[in-house]
Amino acid sequence: MSVLWNARIEEIGDSRLTLRVTAAHPDSGEVPDSAAFALRLLVDGRERAAGDTSVRGRDADPGAATEIIDSVTVTDRRDGPFEERAEKRRIEDRLRARGLRPEDTRTWRAAFEDAWREVWQDASRLPRARLVIGVRDASWLAGLNAGDSWESAAYG
Repeated sequence: MSVLWNARIEEIGDSRLTLRVTAAHPDSGEVPDSAAFALRLLVDGRERAAGDTSVRGRDADPGAATEIIDSVTVTDRRDGPFEERAEKRRIEDRLRARGLRPEDTRTWRAAFEDAWREVWQDASRLPRARLVIGVRDASWLAGLNAGDSWESAAYG
């Protein structure tokens, strides 16, 4: 599984869940507002944060998203969209400012990879948003708690 998102529960109620969703990969794109994306996040959360495998594969069922998800609202979008080329140019500029040169392939590559990892470790620089998900059946939130967090390959 390629991790695209990091999700953390900010609030949870009877049939509503508020997540902070942060990009974890350049291919994440914008935080979608679709029921399919919300269900994929929810299934991943139930499996990874709550340890409940009974929902595995439910997000692959056509029509399940509209059956399970009542509403999806995306708010508080920040630092998106992620401009991969621009970020790579900023890293290269910083490396040159440190006196490194691309001709020294081994040193350049190692320094670039370190800097790239640092980008993805600093959530304050990454695209993120708040996602409020309403479910039709509150049992879909079973086992989840405020503060729970997980990685997800959700898309859609």
